[in-house]
Amino acid sequence: MQAVLALLSDNEFHSGEELGAALGVTRAAVWKKLKKLESIGVNVHSVKGRGYRLPSPFELLSEEALRKNGVPDEVAINLAFETESTNGDAKRYISQGASLPVLISVERQTQGKGRRGRQWESGVAKNITFSFVWRFDNGPSVVEGLSLATGVAVARVLKKLGVPNPGLKWPNDVQVDGQKICGILLEMVADQDVCHVIIGIGLNVEMDKSVMTHVDQPWTDLVSRLKSRPSRNLILAELTRELIDVCKLFEEGHGMKHFQHHWQAYDVLFNQSVTVSSVSQQRQGIARGIDQKGALLLEENGELVALHGGEISVRRV
Repeated sequence: MQAVLALLSDNEFHSGEELGAALGVTRAAVWKKLKKLESIGVNVHSVKGRGYRLPSPFELLSEEALRKNGVPDEVAINLAFETESTNGDAKRYISQGASLPVLISVERQTQGKGRRGRQWESGVAKNITFSFVWRFDNGPSVVEGLSLATGVAVARVLKKLGVPNPGLKWPNDVQVDGQKICGILLEMVADQDVCHVIIGIGLNVEMDKSVMTHVDQPWTDLVSRLKSRPSRNLILAELTRELIDVCKLFEEGHGMKHFQHHWQAYDVLFNQSVTVSSVSQQRQGIARGIDQKGALLLEENGELVALHGGEISVRRV
């Protein structure tokens, strides 16, 4: 399917005969491939006498384009058309003892995970879904607060792209004007002092409304916020470079203390009345930013309480 998409990505008409010749298959086989694309949500226009085309241009991810946009050679790149979960692929990659750090990304993720077991929707070749893996040799404690620092990295890239008012909602939702544009999910594979951290990121570049019908919170995407369609390869490269810088700072022991004031500059809950819900309890108070470990500071009945991540949900009152 990726080969067909690559041929159609120029938004021009291509005949079945032309596509078949390029792919080395029959016209009947081309038709089956196009039907398969439609079955996973890719609209293909068919006009008699002219052929097939996509309604809008597609930009597929490529290692060549990512390198040109600044992903350094020391980062291994692993691209595929489809997978269940890039974080799952990252765990298998770690178990094989392959080269790190690594960037793992796909055009379509079928079973992506968000926080609290939610499914992460990504569409086909329109958004950015990836996992970035870094090895820390100083034990799990060195990565405390890394998910919040990752949020800062994403917000910086959005700002660089020209997105107005990117914000961070504790612990790691990235928003624009109260609408979610990016999700972050960190997973850890630890073995004594060696700690592999998988940073999973899903960024909405161009979301199909049909894909998001059952999403229960306000959302937005980059195409809605920018004057022109941004390059997916450029965005992914920028995110990777930011994550390298973040991981190096944590590796050197600077950690969340270094990012505390950067995070609070994007904090959308600061000084807001909030409800904090967990499996066992619900509490109310005023959000007062974060501490040096990345815990949410909640003013409750005049006292400041530090709340750590996990299965916690925070909402404005």
